[in-house]
Amino acid sequence: MDFYWHYSGKDVIDVAGKENFVRAIRVAKQVFRSLTEYIQGPCAQNQLALAHSRLWDAVGGFLYIFAHMQDKLSKDPEQLELLREFMKLQKDMMIMLLSMLEGNVMNGPIGKQMVDTLVESSANVEMILKFFDIFLKMKDLTTSEAFLAFDKNQDGVISRKEFRNGMMASNKCTREEIDYIMMCVDTNQDGKVDFMEFTERFHNPAKDIGFNVAVLLTNLAEHMPNNPGLEKLLEKAKSVLDYFQPYLGRIEILGGSGRLERIYFEIKQSHIDQWEKPQIKESKRSFLHSVVNEGGDKEKLESFVNFCEDTIFEMQHANSISAEEQTAHMAQIQAMRSAAGIPSTGEESMYQKFKTKVGEGRHMLWSLLSILSWKNIKHGAAIIRAMTLTELFLAIIKLSFNCSVMSVKFAAKLLWMLVLWIITMMMGEKDSREHDEEPRLPLALEGIDISHVTTGESLAPNIMEMPDIDPERVTVAPDEVSSDGMASDSDGGTSEVEMTPPEEDIKQPVSSQLSDANKTTTQQNQKPGKSALNVPLGTPGEKINTTTDEETPGDESQEDQSKEDLPYTKKANEYGNFLMSLFARNFYKFKLIALSLAFAINFILLFYRVKSSSLESSTSIELTESPSNETVDGATDSGEEAGSAETLDLSNTGYYMEPLMMMLAFLHSLVSFFMLVAYYILKVPLVIFKREKEIARLLEFDGLWIVEQPSEDDVKAHWDKVVLSTRSFPDSYWDKFVKKKVRNKYSEQYDYDEISNLLGMEKGDSMKFEKEKKQMSLLPSFISDIDWQYQIWKLVVIFTDNSFLYLMWYFLFSVFGNFNYFFFAAHLLDVAISFKTLRTILQSVTHNGKQLVLTVMLTSVIVYIYTVIAFNFFRKFYIKEENGEKDFKCHDMKTCFIFHLYAGVRAGGGIGDEIESPDGDPYEAYRILFDITFFFFVIIILLAIIQGLIIDAFGELRDQLEQVKEDMESKCFICGIGKEYFDKVPHGFEQHVMNEHNFANYMFFLMHLINKPDTEYTGQETYVWELYQQRCWDFFPVGNCFRKQYEDGTE
Repeated sequence: MDFYWHYSGKDVIDVAGKENFVRAIRVAKQVFRSLTEYIQGPCAQNQLALAHSRLWDAVGGFLYIFAHMQDKLSKDPEQLELLREFMKLQKDMMIMLLSMLEGNVMNGPIGKQMVDTLVESSANVEMILKFFDIFLKMKDLTTSEAFLAFDKNQDGVISRKEFRNGMMASNKCTREEIDYIMMCVDTNQDGKVDFMEFTERFHNPAKDIGFNVAVLLTNLAEHMPNNPGLEKLLEKAKSVLDYFQPYLGRIEILGGSGRLERIYFEIKQSHIDQWEKPQIKESKRSFLHSVVNEGGDKEKLESFVNFCEDTIFEMQHANSISAEEQTAHMAQIQAMRSAAGIPSTGEESMYQKFKTKVGEGRHMLWSLLSILSWKNIKHGAAIIRAMTLTELFLAIIKLSFNCSVMSVKFAAKLLWMLVLWIITMMMGEKDSREHDEEPRLPLALEGIDISHVTTGESLAPNIMEMPDIDPERVTVAPDEVSSDGMASDSDGGTSEVEMTPPEEDIKQPVSSQLSDANKTTTQQNQKPGKSALNVPLGTPGEKINTTTDEETPGDESQEDQSKEDLPYTKKANEYGNFLMSLFARNFYKFKLIALSLAFAINFILLFYRVKSSSLESSTSIELTESPSNETVDGATDSGEEAGSAETLDLSNTGYYMEPLMMMLAFLHSLVSFFMLVAYYILKVPLVIFKREKEIARLLEFDGLWIVEQPSEDDVKAHWDKVVLSTRSFPDSYWDKFVKKKVRNKYSEQYDYDEISNLLGMEKGDSMKFEKEKKQMSLLPSFISDIDWQYQIWKLVVIFTDNSFLYLMWYFLFSVFGNFNYFFFAAHLLDVAISFKTLRTILQSVTHNGKQLVLTVMLTSVIVYIYTVIAFNFFRKFYIKEENGEKDFKCHDMKTCFIFHLYAGVRAGGGIGDEIESPDGDPYEAYRILFDITFFFFVIIILLAIIQGLIIDAFGELRDQLEQVKEDMESKCFICGIGKEYFDKVPHGFEQHVMNEHNFANYMFFLMHLINKPDTEYTGQETYVWELYQQRCWDFFPVGNCFRKQYEDGTE
């Protein structure tokens, strides 16, 4: 406060004042963080002790400083660094206030004191909210069509007048807000405004801190109802709250004290978008249909958490291959380059590279076609006429040889790219990252003032002074770099850089395999995805050089040369990854295109006609010459000439139908192949993840393969044992330390060495493959580095996936269709798979598949018994005469059995309708008994059972769908409380399932925990994460909710 009052009357804060402010801010940040650690848990006694101190006076003073310093510093571009420090301090204070509300109860004392403090400082709070409100609108404003119309050059730079006119044209800000924004706008040397840079400078900090403010006000509003002062404050903050409403997730948990608590967290827009994707909706529908039959709450919650884990992985994987994620990642790299003082390399995105290559290919094609111009043809003809026969003969031989060599080279390169692509699909992106010789990006370090970076001073001495740290492995997480290009300071006076020891360099989940090769990852033993080590690296203001001796930003020729010398295999992998991501994003489009092509092909098949022709005629084209003309075996009739045959053709439909048919067939095969590849990229990682998760859970919690061995008939478990000792397992499952956990858990009861051999581990923490990798190998590195044992296990898992097998057969039938177009009739059945209504009808046949197959087998056995009886006693009734020739239907067992299956089962009255009548025969009584029993047992009972199984399965599926719909509409999925309880208040149930116990929010919260470093957990998040790791679901509010708890407490 003393610094503020000293400089409050000055228009500009000098350098000494900035340094004093920064030191004071660091101390205050450390105090707020210490208080946060002191009260998190939640620790109710510590919270109350702090609440009864002078805390609220300090909070009121800081609100005054934040409000006035934001207003003052935002109008001077030279004071932006100090403004950032104040906003970071404000964020830490908001986190401390949120920690005070952990475990908050209705109308609690801490909530009342906090509301009183905010109401007393309402003028300052309104100034802060106004600042956030203005700059939260900036992104929508500067990206609107009305505003962008003033950027005629589309370079992001306009004049101040155009900036003002653009804001007025967008109609998103009032005149007062526009005047305030214009006071904050700075211009470059040309007097222009870089509105994109200006937006990023203020929008992202406002969004980051404004979210915490929105959480704080929402928490108070829900726990302190009917407070007049708070309601007035909420009216002022309405626009800010509305902005963050879609991203504010809230759930209720049963805390350690036995009381229900509310948790608030952030939901990212990318996660919301992925939740609405068709593959996620399909997974959600399958889960709801399967969980409706679960018995107890424990089984239901276990299934729900498994669904959440699978969905999280699927969403992260789909997000990693999305075009938006790739574009954002490239923009983030460019921003970090700029922040580190490195000039832009001008590197294009993969889409732009691909587009450039297509343009180059088109240019080469036109160049080749230009050779066929009339002038060149005349010139070539003149040269040929002037050549002798010997020269002409040698020229032809030379041309043929050159063409053959070029064709072989092209085929070899194409085959090599295909092999590399297949290996990339098998291995993912991780192997290409391990062998990537391209130097890492020098990133902006946390807490280091990049604006003072020079090229003459080195960072290496500072790093080398640290013990046991490899300077080549210093990395900074991208999320630590702020949007304005400056590294964020999260620890006040100390900067922290993530350092990863070589032996703990663990792979990320498969969801990141297709991400950019420059992305670096770090892990921590407690939880995958967390930083392994934080080491202080100095203080802000130090002049350091972020480049190494091998890479100098000024050496542009060396950088260009490195681009030109990029390995061919890396280029192939880049384009292969781009194409695979493109296929995966369009998987469902490929399905619709393939189905449309199948309908078009089968429509053309309706025009096929049978044509009789003489075998001696040369005008008839046989099947061996064209797939459209097919010889019909056995098609000759007694009335036709002996030398005639029948063919199928389209001769009467027009000359264009045959080429059109060939083109459609080829396109269908191509799209079918794209579908297979797209499914492999989009869905196969989820299949592998589920299998690895199942193995890891059985290994860790049940001790399978250690405590007990699987049964002999459990082929799946015996096959999964193969993967335990591989170096790649677990590859997709995010807990990379599951082997270490298992050995530590069971080593006291079972032999340590046997467990190590089972898991493929040495006596230390390292794997066996690290020692084996050092041995010399005669094979190339890209082959010897592949974990073949893991890849073989993975292929078996893939080829046992029903959906993959379906698509593979779909593709094979499409290939066969190029030789016989009638194979495409089978592809019409895909309509039953593509539409869920028809899928239910198909499931009615497969739902009771085991009972159906057993019933058919029983029917065959009964028919066989009747065949034996007929063969021994009633053979004479199975003789038929046609045109004077006798047809013996039951004079050998095989023919007799087939006749009974084909004719007897199909006949409405049984086998008696298909054989001669026994009238007057000595065996008449036995025949009557034979016919009646066959009709009764086979036709009435067994066939009726088969029909009943199908009909009952359809009714069961229909009831299941209705039951799912009824359950979702009549009771809460999380707590199980009925709709009647909540509808005491209008729209009470709807508000409960949307806000309090939202089905999706619990999944988003689990994703929030998995992605968040465990060192940044709040007390409530730590409590939930510990129970989750123990597979204990006691934190779910089964049979209770916060509203019910409040009403019971009031009574």
